[in-house]
Amino acid sequence: MRHFLCLSMTFAALILPRAHAQNLALELVAEGLTAPVHVEDATDGSGRLFVVQQDGVVRTIGRAGRLEAEPFLDLRSRLLPLEQGFEERGLLGFVLHPDFRHNGRVYATYSAPLRAGAPAHWNYTRRVSEFTAAPGDLSRIDAGTERVLLELDWPSRKHNGGGLAFGPDGHLYVGMGDGGVSHGVGKKVIWEAFEVPAPALAWDGLAQDRQSLFGKILRIDVNHGFPGYAIPETNPLGGRTGRAEIWAWGFRNPYRIAFDRSGDGSFFVTAIAETLWEAAYQVREPGNYGWPLMEATHCVDRLQPRRPPEQCPDHDANGAPLRMPVVEYPNMQASHPDTKLGIKGVGTAITGVRMYRGDAIPALKGRLVFTDWSASFKEPSGQVFVADPPAAGGALWKYEKVLAVNSRIVGVAEDGAGELFVLTNETFGPYGTTGKVFRLVSRP
Repeated sequence: MRHFLCLSMTFAALILPRAHAQNLALELVAEGLTAPVHVEDATDGSGRLFVVQQDGVVRTIGRAGRLEAEPFLDLRSRLLPLEQGFEERGLLGFVLHPDFRHNGRVYATYSAPLRAGAPAHWNYTRRVSEFTAAPGDLSRIDAGTERVLLELDWPSRKHNGGGLAFGPDGHLYVGMGDGGVSHGVGKKVIWEAFEVPAPALAWDGLAQDRQSLFGKILRIDVNHGFPGYAIPETNPLGGRTGRAEIWAWGFRNPYRIAFDRSGDGSFFVTAIAETLWEAAYQVREPGNYGWPLMEATHCVDRLQPRRPPEQCPDHDANGAPLRMPVVEYPNMQASHPDTKLGIKGVGTAITGVRMYRGDAIPALKGRLVFTDWSASFKEPSGQVFVADPPAAGGALWKYEKVLAVNSRIVGVAEDGAGELFVLTNETFGPYGTTGKVFRLVSRP
C-alpha cells in the first residue's frame, strides 16, 4: 500500500532555493502567432525553425529570424471546427523524421471530423499521419500527400494528449489521452472534474486497459510496414497481453513527450492533473504510470476528489508496480476551501518539460525546465520552473520558480543545439494572434 505523501512531508520541502537560476530571461523570437504549441528545428542546414500552431498551421522562421507568410504545412481544412474559447483540440503534435533532409517526411497528430462509421454521438477522430515534401524541395509540405497511419475515434473533447517525438531508436512515440469521457460523451463538457458521477468514472479505466490505445504512450516503426507501420520487436505487449503499439500506460493526458538529449533513451512526459496534482514522469522503460489508480504520487478517490484516501495500491491488477513521477506540484484546486490538504496551489496545468543540455546557460546544465500554463485560470500568468535530479534515485526532484510571464505558457521546445524556447498565448485557445515564441536566455 502507498501512503498519501503530503501527510508525511511538507510541500515547502520540495522548493529548492538556488539563486543563480534566477538570472534567466525570455528573448522574443517571433510574435503574431496563433497558439504556438511546439517548435521544430529543421536540422537540414537551412537554419529554419518550424512553429506549430494549434489552429492547424505550421509556420517557418527563416535563417534571418523572420516569420514567413507562406505556411510550411497547412492542415486547417483537415481539422474539425475549433471553438473560439477554451479549446484543447486541434493540431496537437508535429515532428520531423530524423532523416528529414533526405526523405522530406514529417508527422502530425490532430483532431479531424468524425470519420464514416464512427459512433455518431462521439466528438472527433484522432489522426496520426505522415506528409512528404516534393522531391528536391523542402520549402513546403503539401497536405495532399497525407498518409494516415492511425485513426482513433475520440468520445469527448477532453484529455487529448498529443505528445509526438522520435526517439534515439528511430521509432515514433505518440501520446494518447484517456479519452476524457468522465466529462461526458459528445460535443460538450457535461461534468467538471470534481462532480463526475460514479457511472462515468468507469471510463477512467481505459488508461489501465492494455487492449485500448487510450491513456497510453505508443511506439511505432514508421520506416516499415507500409502502407501502415510496423511494431518494434521490443515493444512490451506484442499483442499477447495488450495492443502491440503500446509502450507505456496509465496516463491521463500525455500532452508533451521530450527525449533527453544525453542519449540514455529516456523521455519526459507531462501529466496534466484531473484534480489536484500536476506531474512530469521520466520514462526509462515500459510500465504502468498510475492513472487513475494514482495522480502523481498521491492516492485518488474520484467520488471525493478533494479528500483523497491516505492509502492505495502501489501495484496494478496484474502485479506491476506503479511508476512515480520525478516532479509534482499542487494545482490551484489545492487552495479551494473544500480541499483539506493544508497546502496552497501553485499553478493550473503543466505544459512543457525539457532536460537542458545546451551550452548557452551553464547554470542550467543537467537541470529540468518545466512550465505551468498559468498561476491563475482567469488571468494570464505563466510560470517557468527548474528542478534538480537528486543525488540518489527514487526521490521527487526539488524545484524552484525562476520566471513569471504575463501570458499563458503552452509549451517548451528545443533547437538543434539544445537551447530552449518558451511558447506563450494570451487567449484560451487557437484564435487571435497573441502567440509568441521566446528563447530562454541568461541575463547579462
